[in-house]
Amino acid sequence: MLVLVVESDPHSADGAIAGLREAGHDVVRCHENGLPAFPCNALCENTSCPLDSTPGVDVLLDYRAHPYPRPTAFEDGASCAAQRYIPVVVAGATALNPFAKWTTAIADRESVVEACEHVATAPIESLSEVARAKVRQLLSGEREAADTADVIVTRRGGRLEAVITLPSHADEVDSSLAVGVAGAIRSRDHWTPQVDVCVRRSPTPVAT
Repeated sequence: MLVLVVESDPHSADGAIAGLREAGHDVVRCHENGLPAFPCNALCENTSCPLDSTPGVDVLLDYRAHPYPRPTAFEDGASCAAQRYIPVVVAGATALNPFAKWTTAIADRESVVEACEHVATAPIESLSEVARAKVRQLLSGEREAADTADVIVTRRGGRLEAVITLPSHADEVDSSLAVGVAGAIRSRDHWTPQVDVCVRRSPTPVAT
């Protein structure tokens, strides 16, 4: 797992970073220790934005030392990650969280690693909703199938995976369904380099 870590104050995330690395995860930063909040790595010479790394970032962790009602300059990466539909975990002093609307999970000092691992592969509901709407539009001629179809979008290894689940009795579909879903997701997420789509059938209930 590749975790982008930001912090409200210099060194406030040191313990969380050590825990993530001990658990075998890689950590990248927007601001290196000892450097000012501006410019970030995207604007510094010989460095680049960690969100453009390959493989891509799986989750962002924002560790807050104090319950500031507004983001500090060192937390700017949280806004960039939320814009790219990367799950955001906020830990530490989580009261007055300015990123509450975009926060996927809240963690305390002891649960940082567990929270990051969980949300990294959890469904991205905002993208799943867009994909479901597209499936129902494309299946408008099969009302029952359209109403029961589902799509779950997750992020794995720097790419997005969309799994379309259709009822077992739905007519055979061609590649246009997968292409349409990929296009709908891409209309929202312009940054993830790869979107994989697969179609599966829900199991037929066994009569009892």
